[in-house]
Amino acid sequence: MAGPSKKKIRLSNAVDEDDERLDSFLQWCAKEDFQLNPKVYVGRQGSCAQYGMVAHEELEEGECLFKVDKTAVLSTETTEIAHLLKKGEASLQSDSGWVPQILALMYEYTNPKSRWRPYLQLVPDFSELDQPMFWTEDEIEKDLCNTGVPEASKSDLTKMKLEYTSLALPFIKKHSHIFSEEVHSFELYKRMVAFIMAYSFFEPVSDEDGQGDEGGKSSLPLMVPMADILNHIAKNNAHLEWDKDCLRMVTTRQVAAGEEVFNTFGQLANWQLLHMYGFAEVWPENIYDTVDIPMQVLFDEAKLAAGPADVQLLEEKWLFLEDQGVVSENGSFIAGMEGILTDEEVYESFKVLCMTEVEFREHQEKEGWSDSD
Repeated sequence: MAGPSKKKIRLSNAVDEDDERLDSFLQWCAKEDFQLNPKVYVGRQGSCAQYGMVAHEELEEGECLFKVDKTAVLSTETTEIAHLLKKGEASLQSDSGWVPQILALMYEYTNPKSRWRPYLQLVPDFSELDQPMFWTEDEIEKDLCNTGVPEASKSDLTKMKLEYTSLALPFIKKHSHIFSEEVHSFELYKRMVAFIMAYSFFEPVSDEDGQGDEGGKSSLPLMVPMADILNHIAKNNAHLEWDKDCLRMVTTRQVAAGEEVFNTFGQLANWQLLHMYGFAEVWPENIYDTVDIPMQVLFDEAKLAAGPADVQLLEEKWLFLEDQGVVSENGSFIAGMEGILTDEEVYESFKVLCMTEVEFREHQEKEGWSDSD
């Protein structure tokens, strides 16, 4: 293993000369033994965002870009106040499960002697956090109406305020020797939530046989230095692999010299990317993008097309579809890049709405449904 001085020289060659914060972060990574691949460059040059990772030599598929020891991951278990969070665990339970991690971040972010100071002073740059939770109500309603984002952001803010006042604030008051209500305010709490939304990772949950479940998530988000510098695209060329004691960012295909290295935040539509991370991919690059069509639109259009004598029958049909769980008041039909994703619901809805009265009555009887049910 190379000594610290050699690592420092190697990492210094990969940093913008005028960016002292980035240089400090990379030297911290060397001290923490991140083992950054010498074929990549970390900085602003060639990055689609504030920072990024770019290959200055060709990378092969399966090549490790860097390794992060789990002790360097910022979590409720590694923070300096881990013992306090563990002791107060029962009083910090919430639906999100995020309160302990948010408190850990609030403490470490405001602690000038934090082990993660070089990381936290680099990421996040709060001026770069642009999730809709920071927009005005007028901006959200004007620009994001019917996208699902206004409702999601409103729900986020409501839950945030409740968790802060009922859980986080009592903990802050109880431990006033390390927390301050003025410093560790709701505004900082909100910023830490945005930080977690935009930068955190979730370790895959293992099943009873010890096999990883890619769809599962741990109860708490984890902050992984270096990994969160990589930007996202749907057609990513790298992903994070979890081992027992460390995490590795590994290429998923060959990466050409000069090409930016991209991780993936998941198979997310643009409205989800905007809600969680504050950006969206230009069409048609996001192969997972979707459009939500409110189910109520289909019903309203069907009523407009129906004659006055048919409206009552149409309402019966819609009530039947609701009872069968095919449609709902606030539900949506979802269209993806390759077609309708909720094709079964769309097919069943059109089938029932287009039935004659005789056909519909027979269908009702067949499904065991009647007005008396």
